[in-house]
Amino acid sequence: MIDVSQLTSLISAFRVETEKESISPETVGKLLQDIVDLLATASTGQELQVLDAWKTMLSQYVVVYDIEEANITDPQILFLKIKGLSLRNGSKYTSSVPIAGATDSKAGAMTATHVQSITALQTAVNQLRSSVSSLQTASGQHSNQLLIIQAAGHVVTDITQGSPHSSRVNLQVTKHDVRTGEDFVLNGGYLSGATHEKAGVMTAEQVQSLTAAKTDISSLKAAMRTIRDGLAFADGVTISFVGTDRIGIQVLGYNVVTGEREVELGSFSLPAANTLSAGVMTAQHAKQLDALRQAVFGGSELPSVHSFYNFGIQIGMGNSELYLKGGEELVNLGFVPYLFRYSRKRNRTIDRDGVKAHGGIRKGWNVVGKGETIQIGNNGQMSINKSLFEHDEYDDEQMQALDQFQSQAKFFVADKYDESLEIRYVPFGKSRVELHVKKDGEYRLRKVRLQYGIAFASYRTGKRELLDKKHLVTPIVPFHIANVLMYNGRYRWIFER
Repeated sequence: MIDVSQLTSLISAFRVETEKESISPETVGKLLQDIVDLLATASTGQELQVLDAWKTMLSQYVVVYDIEEANITDPQILFLKIKGLSLRNGSKYTSSVPIAGATDSKAGAMTATHVQSITALQTAVNQLRSSVSSLQTASGQHSNQLLIIQAAGHVVTDITQGSPHSSRVNLQVTKHDVRTGEDFVLNGGYLSGATHEKAGVMTAEQVQSLTAAKTDISSLKAAMRTIRDGLAFADGVTISFVGTDRIGIQVLGYNVVTGEREVELGSFSLPAANTLSAGVMTAQHAKQLDALRQAVFGGSELPSVHSFYNFGIQIGMGNSELYLKGGEELVNLGFVPYLFRYSRKRNRTIDRDGVKAHGGIRKGWNVVGKGETIQIGNNGQMSINKSLFEHDEYDDEQMQALDQFQSQAKFFVADKYDESLEIRYVPFGKSRVELHVKKDGEYRLRKVRLQYGIAFASYRTGKRELLDKKHLVTPIVPFHIANVLMYNGRYRWIFER
């Protein structure tokens, strides 16, 4: 900056000259010359020092005027050639600056390794694109199966044999919940025993029969050896005579040595039956039986009571309904079907004084309802009076809208809901059969099988009179009602053998 204090002094001196009226051109010229000299020397002060300091500082640096890639072949480092000019003396400089490869934490040059990775990734992307295309094709082919599994919610992963039973093979099914990944084991049904009509498993009774048959065959083999040793064996039996009180039997055989047939090997007779032993029915027995029939039925065409047990009834199932075969003639004769449950029961009683109490507990076949409980249709279809059991599924208005007799299995079961435990159960005689089992702190549905039966007897008029099984005119034919678990966490009742 210019030092203005000297200018101020010169101007002050000039003013003094003016006040003395001694101003002259020489004086003015001198003053102006002093100002010019002062201005000429103004830049040699503090500003010059600043400029010198800048000159000293800048002399230490080089001005870069060109940058290009250095010809150094390192696959992991990029080198730059820097060209510069010294500010001190004007000389030129050349230097190589390395730039290392980029990493996952800092920027840098792209190395040969990076290029190799990109090339490998491009190859992998093409392979991945081909794999994705194959996966999309497979997914399209199996989309229906995946939808079915997702809709079902559960898939069966294992089936093993459950608890032992004499007439069937119980199964345990392990299911996997595709939504939660949880596995749980349920009683998943059973394999029925083989019968004359259908295939099945061998029951304990059949094994016993097979063992007995093996024993019988061994005995038969021994008998055949005895006959063979006697050079003859039996090949026929005939009735030699029929008397009023006995029947004669003649055994015919084959002579192994001579080849002669119908050789008499022996004869014997069957005696008449008596109160101590079995035997043939004599003519006198037949007359006595006919007289008894006339006395009981008054000459009607009804057969004897004993012959009713010859009427076989069978249970059939189809279209989720129950059918009775062989009961039409019994219905026409005035007998009615009764429904039984295999349960524990304790009936209420009233003594002579009118006191209400309970009788003893009975376990076994107990009749349910009365003669009007079961109805047999023309095609043998069985239906039950809707009023026998109360159902939480229907309210009073819905029950009134239904027909009086219903054939669905759910009307044969009193299906109830326990609000305190939030589970469902079935009152079964004196017992309570729960449809849920507690596992891992929560209730889950389980499969149950309730045993029922059908038999015929005369119609009962008494309301509380127990049905004695000796009054039945047919055996009790059993069947079951079971709940089938569905994928949505619900169930339905069906008939089973």
